[in-house]
Parts: sequence; C-alpha cells; structure tokens
Amino acid sequence: ARVVTWQPGPPIEEFASVFQANGFSMSQKELSSDGWSLESPVVLRLLEKLRKAGKPLGEYVNGRFYYGIKTGLNEAFVVDRATRDRLIAEQKSSAEILKPFLRGRDVKRWRIEFADQYLIKIESSVNKDHPWSDKSEKEAEKIFAKTYPAIYARFETYRKALIKRDDQGQYFWELRPCVYWYEFENPKIMIPAIEQDVAYAPDFEGHYGNDKTSICVTDQVSFLLGLLNSSLLWLFIRKIAAARQGGFFEFKPMYVTQLPIAATKETHQASIKGLVDRILAAKKVDPDADVSVLEAEIDQLVYSLYGLTREEIAIIEESLQERTANREVPNDAVLEQQT
Repeated sequence: ARVVTWQPGPPIEEFASVFQANGFSMSQKELSSDGWSLESPVVLRLLEKLRKAGKPLGEYVNGRFYYGIKTGLNEAFVVDRATRDRLIAEQKSSAEILKPFLRGRDVKRWRIEFADQYLIKIESSVNKDHPWSDKSEKEAEKIFAKTYPAIYARFETYRKALIKRDDQGQYFWELRPCVYWYEFENPKIMIPAIEQDVAYAPDFEGHYGNDKTSICVTDQVSFLLGLLNSSLLWLFIRKIAAARQGGFFEFKPMYVTQLPIAATKETHQASIKGLVDRILAAKKVDPDADVSVLEAEIDQLVYSLYGLTREEIAIIEESLQERTANREVPNDAVLEQQT
C-alpha cells in the first residue's frame, strides 16, 4: 500500500501534492492487529533496533510506575498556600496531612514549577489505621472531627459532594484506596499526562501529583532523566503514543513504560548523570537557563549508547526539526486537560 504520515502544518487542500511528494510504499504485513504505524520502513527498522537495545522502562524500574492521585473532588482536597497556612494555624494537626501537590502543567522539562498547591491527604482506612478506622460511620466522624477539627470544618462545606463522589475511601472524608502512597515520598521522575514537548522532571522533595501526572520511582533519577529527555526517546514516544489536538501527545504509563532503556557501562552512565546534574543545577539557579549545549552532549552519548549510525541519527534530528517547525499553539481546551 502507498501511505503517508500527515504532519500538522500544510492546509488540507495540499494533501494531494504532499502525498505525491512524501508518500511511500509499505508492506501490508506491517499493519498488524496491534495497531497501524504508518511509518517508512527505515523508521520502523530504527524503532525495532531501539526496542532490542534494552529493556522497557517499566521492567527497568521493577514496575515502580504509578498514576497520580484522583480525589474525586479537587475543590475540597486541594488547597492553596493561604488556605494551608490557615488550616495549620487553626489546628497544628492539620500539618500532618497537607502535602505539596503538583498538576500536570507544573511539571516542566528538567524542573518542577511548584504553584503552592497542597493535597489534604487522608488515606482510606483500607490502607491505613486511623483513630476512627473500623468504627461506625457516626462514631468515626466524631473522632475525625476531634482529630482534625480545621479540616473537618472545611469538609463540612463540601459534605454533600464528598458523600456523593465515587472516588472515596471507607468513609466519605477519605481518599480512594491506594497501595502506593509511600512511593510519592521517594526520589522519582514526574511525568505530565499530556504534553507538546518532552517534559520529564526530577523530584527529590516528596511532591504528590494529580491524575494528570504519573511517577517513575527509581534510585537512578539523573541517568534515566537524561535518556527520557533526549532527542532519541522523544522520537520514540512520538511514534508510539496517542496524538492529541494541538500537537500534544499522551505520556501515559501505557506508553512511557515501553521506552527502551539500553544496557550501559558504569562510566557511560556516570557521564550522562554528570551532564544531567549540571543541567539541574543550572535550572535551580535560573529556570530559564539555556542548557542546549549540555542537552546536545547528552544526545550524542545516547546515540552512542544505542549504537546508532549517522543515517539513523539524521532521521532523528530531521524529525525533530520538522516537529519544531510545525508546532501548533495549544488552545485553552488542551491546556485545561493538564490541570
């Protein structure tokens, strides 16, 4: 079959001429029941080579890949700095369950842009023994009100909505059951669910994330961050992830866990980690710091790590240039999905 991969940019009226210029032949055996990838044979061979170069990220981190928190009612459970401070001032016990919280739009390439959002973290009694656990609803509520009076008073405003929501724990003031709460406190990589560019960020400060984020927990944050933010794996994710309006892609666990992590020697890994640490240090001082030179060095190390030829490197860099040239300005509807 003769096919073409349509890139955003040209008006649809130019389809015929674009197809004539950029179309290519593709064997029907490449169109499997797992999904069609309308790519040139050269690109398909490159993707296959990358898959064989290492193990999928999900396996590499031993399955420590998780979705963000779904509260069922953000208006009640997510507060700003002023509200957080007031709740703690009213009752010191509130501080125990107020955790720094990130939205998808707060996760940037190489860094987190904390917007002073906090999660009222009350785990389900299914996961944690609270003073009110295993009590009757009426008795449990009295104990909760006494344990966290300021939080209880706030929740009274949202009582009907809290009771009505689907995502809740054993009691209406608790969050839905979650077996990996503790993982948010560990060193990890934060991943926004939908992005226009590659945007993985490190987190060493125990941030929690909403359901427009996911986390990859690892003791090799800097090394993996170098690979994930590289041009090579940026190309890979664009070829396997679902595309959205405005040139966005879904960075959901079902896609990101497939990214191939190549086997590497300790010296090679240390070189990538060293460059990433320099980038992180620069971004900490100035979020807008130009780190393109360091990123280019990482790209070269990554190309070498995966054993790419000059021709394969050219495919990646040409694709990146086309992507940059054809980027669309995101509309409000897409931006809202990052919240």
